Amino acid sequence: MGINACILEWFGSLAEGGALQGLDSVLELGPQDLFFPADVLRTEAMKRLGPDSDAVCRGILDSGSAHSNRQALFYSLFGLTKYASVDTYDDRATYRQDLNTAVEAPRKFDLVVDCGTTEHVFNAANVFVYTHNSLNDGGVALKVLPTFGDNTHGFYNIHPTVYFDVARVNGYEVIDFRYVDDMISRDAKRGAASLFNRCDLEARLHSFAGCASIQEEISRNFLQILEKQVQTGQLANAHNAVDYCFVAMRKMGSEPFCYPGQGVYLTEFSSVS
Repeated sequence: MGINACILEWFGSLAEGGALQGLDSVLELGPQDLFFPADVLRTEAMKRLGPDSDAVCRGILDSGSAHSNRQALFYSLFGLTKYASVDTYDDRATYRQDLNTAVEAPRKFDLVVDCGTTEHVFNAANVFVYTHNSLNDGGVALKVLPTFGDNTHGFYNIHPTVYFDVARVNGYEVIDFRYVDDMISRDAKRGAASLFNRCDLEARLHSFAGCASIQEEISRNFLQILEKQVQTGQLANAHNAVDYCFVAMRKMGSEPFCYPGQGVYLTEFSSVS
């Protein structure tokens, strides 16, 4: 569980686009570790804080400082001033809760960040329930979860359709969706660019033929990445060739969480009848 340079860039782009505007409190699902280089942080911080960024960067990079202090400073880059975290195993967490069974945080938050926690929770669906119930109305959930190729990392890969189906039945606004292939090995040039056009991908998820075409593209791209690693003698790094979904979703109302059906089956079966 952690925030790397690719995720940091994505956070920055969300802030620049206004997605985090007006949000103040943040809850991390699992205390996140920070894995980005110092120069990447300083570049992002300069955009947000200008000359005042040096002290904040030093605090974030200070490995001797308490984790919660470093995280609080990190989120302050994006205007978030109240930080907390939840975990059942990690002693650094603010709240000790089991995400398999807990239905909500002790209080509600404006932002819930899940950078690689859901796939480690056996009752993965409950993490979406917990996120929903822990968000203020108008709050935003940020999900960065494995979707392909990371099959020894956690219990599950979380497929793209999940986010659109959850959003559809719960009235969420999908602010941003990116299918980030080869996520671990990306360089600054590629950043958090998506393999798919978001609107095209969402439309194709509503038909069996569309889903098949998506899977064909993902598989072909994945094999190309592996072949490149073979050619460059980096096959030992093949485990890095993993795909993640980066999703920002805004909770628009206060209704209880509703479990979705998979949209493609609803669409295809209704067209038959």
